[in-house]
Amino acid sequence: MAGHVDEMRKRYEEFSQGDLESALQNWADDVVWQGSNSTELPGGGEHRGKEEAIKVLQETVGAWDEFNLTPDEFFEDGDTVVVLAHNDVKKGDQSAQVPVVHIWRWEGDEIKRLQILTDTLQAAQLLGMA
Repeated sequence: MAGHVDEMRKRYEEFSQGDLESALQNWADDVVWQGSNSTELPGGGEHRGKEEAIKVLQETVGAWDEFNLTPDEFFEDGDTVVVLAHNDVKKGDQSAQVPVVHIWRWEGDEIKRLQILTDTLQAAQLLGMA
């Protein structure tokens, strides 16, 4: 069986190609999306269930004129995979590279939790919210 890091590399590649169905295939029906503490920002707050998480993901990507997620490094410890990444985003005439950390919690072959850490001030400024 492939390790969780190998699975995550595939999922990020599928996401970058726009294949959302394949990218989310390991998400459990009761997955928990734990975004930033700022619920005003796209993707912020805690959301439960796969359908709700998909909705939040789509809203987050849709908040930007351009959005590209690039994973830089993968680390695995037991059932946890940490991905250091960056989002290349554009809103209007402003663009930036925003650092992001994804912490994935697996149970067996399913992802049960995604915790997202990012520079919320930078995102809020780019979105005209700060």
